[in-house]
Amino acid sequence: INFINGTSNQANDNYMIHPAFTFGDDKLTGIWFGKFESSPKSSCNNATTCNVTTLSPYIKPNTTSWRNVQIATAFTVSQKMETNTEEYGFTGGNIDTHMSKNSEWGSVAYLSQSKYGKYGNSNYDINSKEVTMNSCNSYKTGVATCDDSYDSTNGQKASTTGNITGVYDMSGGSWERVMGGLEEEDTKKPMKSFSGFTDEAGEKQIPDEKYYDLYSGDSAATACSNEVCYGHALSETAGWYGDSNYFSGSSLPWVIRGGSHSDGLNAGVFCYVRTYGDAGNGGDSFRIVLAPIKK
Repeated sequence: INFINGTSNQANDNYMIHPAFTFGDDKLTGIWFGKFESSPKSSCNNATTCNVTTLSPYIKPNTTSWRNVQIATAFTVSQKMETNTEEYGFTGGNIDTHMSKNSEWGSVAYLSQSKYGKYGNSNYDINSKEVTMNSCNSYKTGVATCDDSYDSTNGQKASTTGNITGVYDMSGGSWERVMGGLEEEDTKKPMKSFSGFTDEAGEKQIPDEKYYDLYSGDSAATACSNEVCYGHALSETAGWYGDSNYFSGSSLPWVIRGGSHSDGLNAGVFCYVRTYGDAGNGGDSFRIVLAPIKK
């Protein structure tokens, strides 16, 4: 990993700009990645009460992550942080909030193993550089165990930096849906499957292409136009730390990341498997990203 100083957006020495920093026509110098898995402002506990767009998202520690939600619903509520200025306080219109793309997840995963992440944190020896799993079976955010808090010594082991400044819940906790799916040949958009997205105009219409990573074929090694998806933390990092890696297929076209609290060594920031994208699987949450853009 090479880091660029300033705002030149020019890679060098055979390095490339990470795809997370290209957002449509905007070239970004950074993104804001939700520090914790998203939680609903009002509690919900099943697909009937959780898979709705009337709830608002929070990003807070020591809360219960938002699960039982279709990908389309998660995407829609993620945009509320941008549009609801009374609730969240963003003004000026030069931001975009959205559900995390797989490439955006990948950028944080790589950073965890850089000199700025837990790998570069001298408080951890070579046997403890992996981001510690959130093993709390009640889906509590920002912890390593149910008895921790995000600022406790043990809780900080579960952040991507190994201290309080990092991103939490990327290993274990809840599985996390990301905006990354297999291409449908006819539409050249992601396969809808049970995601809740439609081709019709309205709240859950498939969004603009800048909001998702589109993959071809069922091999992670050739999923980006028959090439490696550099920066997406797929084939480049497959099997790191023993994390599960099962890429999408036509029957399960969407990507989920991180693993669950019950997945043990198979969970991790480099873990990915496949899903329908439906609301019935109660273990899947989502993450919100803010991009600074020009309007």
